[in-house]
Amino acid sequence: MRIPTTAQIRQLESEWISQCGNNWGQVLMEIAGRAAAIRALRIWQERPGTVTIVCGTGNNGGDGLVVARYLKLWGIPCEVLVLTRKEKEPGNMEFSTSESNNNLTILKNLAVPVDFISSLRESHFEIDPESNDDDDDDDLDGLDLEADSLFLDAALIVDAVFGTGLDRPVEGLYRRVIESINRSGKPVLSIDIPSGINSDTGQIMGTAVRADETVTFGYLKPGLLIYPGNTIKGGLTIVDIGLPELPEVSPDINLSTVEIVREMLPLRPLDAHKGTFGHVACIAGSRGMMGAATLSGLSALKSGAGLCYMAIPDTGRHEPTALELITSIMPATASGSFSQKALDGLKELADKVDALIIGPGISTIEETAKMICGFIQEVTKPCIIDADALNSLALYGSGLGENSANCVITPHPKELARLMNCSVAEIQNDRITKALEAAKKFSCTVLLKGAMTVVANEEGLVFINPTGNPGMATAGAGDVLSGLIGGLLAQKVEPFQAAVAGAYLHGRAGDILAEELGEAGIIAGDIERMIPLAIKSAREGDRSVLEANLLSADSHN
Repeated sequence: MRIPTTAQIRQLESEWISQCGNNWGQVLMEIAGRAAAIRALRIWQERPGTVTIVCGTGNNGGDGLVVARYLKLWGIPCEVLVLTRKEKEPGNMEFSTSESNNNLTILKNLAVPVDFISSLRESHFEIDPESNDDDDDDDLDGLDLEADSLFLDAALIVDAVFGTGLDRPVEGLYRRVIESINRSGKPVLSIDIPSGINSDTGQIMGTAVRADETVTFGYLKPGLLIYPGNTIKGGLTIVDIGLPELPEVSPDINLSTVEIVREMLPLRPLDAHKGTFGHVACIAGSRGMMGAATLSGLSALKSGAGLCYMAIPDTGRHEPTALELITSIMPATASGSFSQKALDGLKELADKVDALIIGPGISTIEETAKMICGFIQEVTKPCIIDADALNSLALYGSGLGENSANCVITPHPKELARLMNCSVAEIQNDRITKALEAAKKFSCTVLLKGAMTVVANEEGLVFINPTGNPGMATAGAGDVLSGLIGGLLAQKVEPFQAAVAGAYLHGRAGDILAEELGEAGIIAGDIERMIPLAIKSAREGDRSVLEANLLSADSHN
């Protein structure tokens, strides 16, 4: 399920219209608007009354005009409100595209009420919103009341204001009307994407429509999947409007699906032995943090790896381990972390295994961090680098060396911000772009954790993960993910595929737990124990809730 950026979809539409003739743009608007009208009809049937279609003056607004025409022809009372920055000039208002203007003419001939709104008591927009003057406050309250009055008689509101490509904050008239839509308590159907969401990043541009349903055209948009945009889209319908297949593009953004993940999973031949499924070494832990090592090592085994060595520092006291893990004690610092003297032992261990997990719970004490950075430079096996190993790389500005193509790094936003020398807000404001930038900088696979985890490589391939839930926001969950991916690497799964499949299975394990227990109280050990069931679920083709909803949405075309 490919997900083009705004620029990519516009290029595709432009080339398709050019190939098919200029009138094809009118056809695309007709197909899109009719599909949206059908969704509006289904909502209206549950709550009859007047449908208010709120339009901007671009193509998204043109789609809204098509909705109004079909509703009129079907005998449904409707009205159109057109928001515009221009001054009111009765009888002389136009949209920005010929296709939209053609539909405006048709609506006028059908006597559909169309009201162009350029301001709400426009002189009041010069009021300073920071002013403490009581009269000013009264005027601002009056503007809100006037905006709210637009929707008093509406049974359904259709949002056709901005659509895709919004790249600046929503202000003035538009902001007040969108906020009034949200206050109205009326069901809202958004066309293509809720107005106010950045279609590429999912960010809310000042304010955004909270939709009960969204009908989107041709392809999914990143902003419908990335937080916080994915939380206000409501139910989703995907409509095929006759666009061709997306060509090879960069970035090439996709949604991870069970069909894709199932193909990535290693086979389990009948004559297998533990060597068949690979040996992995987990370099993890420090005094007080040995639980991270155990979770990671067990998760590698639960993913299907045949054997796991645990390289842990000699803390001078008993630390928790598991019977299934082979422990290799390494020289430690006085504080109980790996010392420089551990380097030779780690190299020797690395030669014995097929993949490495580096970083859970190792601390960032200077001696340890510098040793780990040096070790990473010399690694030649596939490896996953996580947690304090990432923080060590950030502290000492170290790269991944010549083995970078075999590496997967799994930062959360704060860790990636350290690696990229930027703020967490910059990471979260454009997660796909930042993951791609990191993949190019380090020439590796990057798995950016968080709601809708993003996996990217330096060639521009991106997968957005649909599994997981807030119950997985618990200590040690990242260690489980590291072990799971490390185990897949040991089974000869390619690094990028191991990251995509690992993220999917990790989230699926959490979803199975949430279905059985609820989200509150899930702990990392629960997720680790659920990995085999997650793999079984994927092999059997069980879809995540989001995948199932999208498939259902697509079937409404």
